Amino acid sequence: MASGNHLLSAALLLLVASLFICHSYGVTEDVLATICSDTQNQEICVEILESDPRTKSADLPLLSAISIELAMKRASKTFDTFSKFRDNSTDPGLKSSYGKCVEIYQDMKDKLEADQELSRKKQFKKITDVGGLTTLAYNCENGLPSDSPTGAITVDMLLTIQTAIYVNQFVSRSA
Repeated sequence: MASGNHLLSAALLLLVASLFICHSYGVTEDVLATICSDTQNQEICVEILESDPRTKSADLPLLSAISIELAMKRASKTFDTFSKFRDNSTDPGLKSSYGKCVEIYQDMKDKLEADQELSRKKQFKKITDVGGLTTLAYNCENGLPSDSPTGAITVDMLLTIQTAIYVNQFVSRSA
């Protein structure tokens, strides 16, 4: 009987150890490099993904969720920035342009919420409107004067969206 308990204990230990090992080695650096290789800036893409500590141990479905969450955070931050610009602007034309950007970023946040739900349901092939977010970001920026202080904000948003696009394309192909 004692040897049966030892055998059961050893089997449980092996099971727990294998689960730990499987979950502690998530997406490899090679996979991140592959995902990010087609983006505008591979290094920034990897930095964006690695800015979330869960990336190091994430599997592909979690990486999808992380990329969308990062895009949502960036869209929310950008929405807040444009809201402040709109609220603080005294120029009626500029106030209107910033207001349009606020509407665009609200639309972007809504689309990302829908994508996040699809990611949670592991319906990666249905996450198709992430690419349209790039157009929205450009539409906002193109509606502003060329000397607007928002160029860097838009670039950050575009790089984060692009990262989410390529992550979800990769996950969709791998699922």
